[in-house]
Amino acid sequence: MGKSNFDRVTIAISLVIVSAISMFFLTNPEQAIKVAGDIFTLIAYNFGTPILWFAFGLVILAAFFVFSKYGHIRMGNEKPEFSTFSYIAMMALAGVGSGTIYWAFLEWSYYIKTPPFAIEAGSVTASEWAVTYSLHHWGVIAWAIYAITAIPVMYSFYIRKNGSLKISDIVMSMIKNKTTARVMGRLIEVMYPIALIFGLLIVLSLGVPIISAAVSLLFGVENTLFLKLLMLAIVAVLLVTSSFFGIEKGMQKISENGTYFVVALVLYVLLLGPTQFIVENTSSSIALWAQNFIMMSLYTDAINEAKFPQSWTAYFWAYWMIFIPLMCVFVTKVSRGRTIREVIVCMIGGGTAGIATLFSVVGSFMMKTELDGKVNISQMVTDGQASEAIVSALETLPLSSVILVVFIIATFLLLVTTLDGSVFTVSCNTQDRLDENNNPSTYLKMFWCLVIVALPAIFIIVDAPVQSMQSAILIFALPILLLTSYMLYKTIGYMRKDYAHLSAAEIQTMHSIAASTDQVNRVSVPLVKPVPEQA
Repeated sequence: MGKSNFDRVTIAISLVIVSAISMFFLTNPEQAIKVAGDIFTLIAYNFGTPILWFAFGLVILAAFFVFSKYGHIRMGNEKPEFSTFSYIAMMALAGVGSGTIYWAFLEWSYYIKTPPFAIEAGSVTASEWAVTYSLHHWGVIAWAIYAITAIPVMYSFYIRKNGSLKISDIVMSMIKNKTTARVMGRLIEVMYPIALIFGLLIVLSLGVPIISAAVSLLFGVENTLFLKLLMLAIVAVLLVTSSFFGIEKGMQKISENGTYFVVALVLYVLLLGPTQFIVENTSSSIALWAQNFIMMSLYTDAINEAKFPQSWTAYFWAYWMIFIPLMCVFVTKVSRGRTIREVIVCMIGGGTAGIATLFSVVGSFMMKTELDGKVNISQMVTDGQASEAIVSALETLPLSSVILVVFIIATFLLLVTTLDGSVFTVSCNTQDRLDENNNPSTYLKMFWCLVIVALPAIFIIVDAPVQSMQSAILIFALPILLLTSYMLYKTIGYMRKDYAHLSAAEIQTMHSIAASTDQVNRVSVPLVKPVPEQA
């Protein structure tokens, strides 16, 4: 595929804007921190309640699709391209990345110091809610955000036969006025890479220091800038290799192996750590979560005004929303052959089960390590030694060198899987036409690999305020909320137009998997012929 097929204008504008914003954060860190704080206050505090309701509404939509006849709609009348294990592994690891490691080990410590519901900081009750809120912020609602917002892209690509995986093309096809459609399309094309690049900057800037701290302890070397850059270089090599071989041969293998190492990490901590405490605290946390799910989802602290739900719950939903454009394209690519019901159940069920297990086991382990006085984790986090706190706690386990190796490999693979999915989607959205297998150009993927790795390297070198950037990028959350709401509204309208006259049995028959590739689409009910948009 020739270079003329690349969307050069979008690439150039995006890189110019990314460079300008990066220079501001690099050269004016104090001002950047203030701006980031203002953006965080604007989004999380002033729009926290709409964000909470939007996220909860996606769970209601998920239930609707799972139990309604529309759940039988299949993304292509053929067998799934990937096994269920590979499918869940790729989506889960692409959706959470190495940032998961940071929050799984440390999120509870923030909630003990700043608990919800006017609970006394540092109290027993605060400790009981700490892991519970970690499960909530990485559980059902979080995965519903990705699963439901992917439906418009999947439906457009597989059912209405819009041959593009570009978000801009899909949205433009939904807008009747051509001028408005072109303006919206260009805005989406430019803003998409910007939001994604800065989101990945944060993922890398959280993940690389954790890896370098673990390597430093394992080999007894100083955790220098050179070591951090060396770890980043290894990530870059793995990313380029995986992207070169593609999702089918590259990312699938890395995500599967990443899953195995994460499972090994969890089992090691569970069996060789404080097993009884982990099991008991996990049980209590799940019970609290199940009993208070609706309250935790919609609680706004209107009377006490301590702003816990705005500072944490709304923040996490907004941060997950930043990656919606990434995940909806990626989920579409790997969901060929699956029904809407299967996509939702695999993402919400599989993602929640896996992440809840990780967070409850390692979070409980870290909490017990602090309660026993082995490592003052909360103080280390306050002092900016979060990565060191994680590896110091792991060092208290038997055969600590073994678990450090497992930890390092798991974090590497989590990081590469997230980046690989991101490279694929940003390449899809900066290329005019994909190849016959709906893949972007290998050259374009290599280009984005370099861009995605180079920017964090600069931030690491100058020790820039990455956490401030983490707050600042929430400005993208509101446009994404509005955009996905519109896409869902239009897609549900298309579904009613295409399938309302059919029964659940007819839809299921229409989208049954053919016995062989020669029999694809040979079903008793004619396939839907989508009605062209006449908004």
